[in-house]
This record gives sequence, C-alpha cells and structure tokens, in this order.
Amino acid sequence: MSNVNELLNDIDSNVAYYNPSEDTTGNKSYKIEEGTYEAVVSKLIIKKDIVVKNSYLSDIFEATYSIDDERYPELKGREVKSKGYFRFKAPDKEKYPNLEDNQGNNKGYMIFVEACGYNIDKDEQGRYLLPYIMESDIAGNPVNIKVVHDKWTGSDGEERVTPLAVNVFKSNREVSKPLKEDDLPF
Repeated sequence: MSNVNELLNDIDSNVAYYNPSEDTTGNKSYKIEEGTYEAVVSKLIIKKDIVVKNSYLSDIFEATYSIDDERYPELKGREVKSKGYFRFKAPDKEKYPNLEDNQGNNKGYMIFVEACGYNIDKDEQGRYLLPYIMESDIAGNPVNIKVVHDKWTGSDGEERVTPLAVNVFKSNREVSKPLKEDDLPF
C-alpha cells in the first residue's frame, strides 16, 4: 500500500506547466532589437582553408557574442553570432595552383582582432601582420557590436528573423576574466 501512496504523492508533486510568456525557444533571439550593444566574446568557431569564389584561400572566424547582462538585464543570457571574419592568406601554390593571393581584403579581420584587444603594427612595407587567434585568446574580451535583423524564409515558408552582429568595435570597458593555467605562477 505504501508503494501506491508514494506513487500518488509523486504524481501530485510532479506538476508541470507550459507558460508561453516564459518561452525562451524559437524566437528568443528575435527580442534583440537592432542597435549597438556592449558584449563579450563567448565563442569562436574557425573554419580552416576555405576556398572563396574559386579564387582565394581563407580561414573564417565566426564569433559569438554574449550581450552584457548587467547593462541589458532584459537580454540576460542572449547571444548574437557574427557574420564571420575572413582571414585571407597566401595559398600554397603546390596545393592550390589555381588560387590567388587576396590579403588586401583582410581589413574586416583586422578590425575584429583590434576590437578584441590586439594592437596591430605596421611593418616597413606598410603591411599589418595579422595574428591567428584562438577562442582562448579572446573569450571574455569586451567589445561593442552592431546588431541587425537578418530576415530569411524557413522550410515551412514562414519568415524568420535572426539577430546578426555585422560590426564589432573596441570597448573601453574592463571585465574580469577567469585566470588561465598559463597565468598561474606555479
């Protein structure tokens, strides 16, 4: 009999509801209005050796930014993805005989790297040596991002809206970042 009572008590205490006003799936990112936001870099996906327009070789850096929770409490936990930053590089002619050098189009990547806190110096020939960055190099760095609404049509024919970070700017804010093992003195 106690098993039946335990089962009935468990059923009574295992109440669940769906509250549409608290729904954070689907269009949760749409609630981010177009504009400029303070954020931090939260993720970085790197796609290596991508052939662009059958002519150029590039690594593509796709950053994800977390909107500043303290400045925008209504957007707590919201993230915005970037359009991707292309780092064109000189192709190895043995491996890619038909590709051209396109390093003159690395300005967007340079702006992204500078916004993440790197100082890029000009060499004697007027060129800028661009570092190859990893997520661990920039995660937690403060930036300002410009967000626009990217509109597209889903497979069901419905129009969808996704916020997209189209510009990134250097921030004057300081944020505390957790220590890395390399930072420890022992």
